[in-house]
Amino acid sequence: MNKLITVIIPTYKRAHALPKAIASVQAQSYENWEIVIVDDNDPSSNARAQTEAVMEQYADEQRIKYIRHSANKGACQARNTGVDFAQGEYVAFLDDDDLWLQTKLEQQIDALEKSNAAICYSDMYLEYQGWKKYFGCLGADNLYESLLNQGYGICTSVLLIATDAIRDVEGFDNSLPSMQDYDLLLRLSKKYPAIHLAEALITYQLADDGISCNPVSKANGHRAIIDKYEAEYLHLGLNTGLSRQFESLADFELRSGNRMMAIKKYTHALKLKLLNPRVIVKLLVGAVFGKKPLEAYLQRRQQRTSVNTNAAS
Repeated sequence: MNKLITVIIPTYKRAHALPKAIASVQAQSYENWEIVIVDDNDPSSNARAQTEAVMEQYADEQRIKYIRHSANKGACQARNTGVDFAQGEYVAFLDDDDLWLQTKLEQQIDALEKSNAAICYSDMYLEYQGWKKYFGCLGADNLYESLLNQGYGICTSVLLIATDAIRDVEGFDNSLPSMQDYDLLLRLSKKYPAIHLAEALITYQLADDGISCNPVSKANGHRAIIDKYEAEYLHLGLNTGLSRQFESLADFELRSGNRMMAIKKYTHALKLKLLNPRVIVKLLVGAVFGKKPLEAYLQRRQQRTSVNTNAAS
């Protein structure tokens, strides 16, 4: 078990976080790795200059490659660039503000090498402003349909994927406005088996500046997923999963200021799954009392639950 793993770290406006991310790879018990840092900052920005200054200290590290984009292209294009430069038989993704536990790569490659799977993922810790919570991912049995029903994906930082497999499905789909990682996992899991390790092997640092905080982008992402997979949902009889997609789309339409569109999408979600008290409440509150009470209701629900979908999608 000595196959090379390429660790892809996209970075954008977080040069200060890179040393910790790199150190978490260097501390891995599995030692046959290379790192590809993909700098997605605008070349004329202060963030690019700051990132270059940080990377100068690794100039003599032959196992660390530093790739600069000619313009800001987004995190998923940065990951695709990393896959293009990967020399390893497996690729792992590490966001520049996340941290791996020391045995992450060793446990995952061991699991993959003992199986016919092409995808391995684990559970994780969520960390935000002083609190930490264990987050368990869904199981790997029939992962494709499970992901469709779940309505969101698996954090990219917990993944280890055979390089040939991710290249076979042509990587992340950059035509999607968001949820590209979810779409990638759907295409991978439809074609390749996966393994789930029921142990937290990373700490996911929840941030306030991620795409999950942009309701317009998230609404557009759910709309794109529905357009791309609605026929598949209906063919497989996964009405519950499709209802969740419309419900999430409605939530983000509301947060974007589109109350009437939100009510329309809640109604569609309810048609797919009639006995859904959560959607019924959202629909009634929105239709009878208006946007502000419905927003307040959504905020209370979000406070009572975790930020699971933000971490995973």
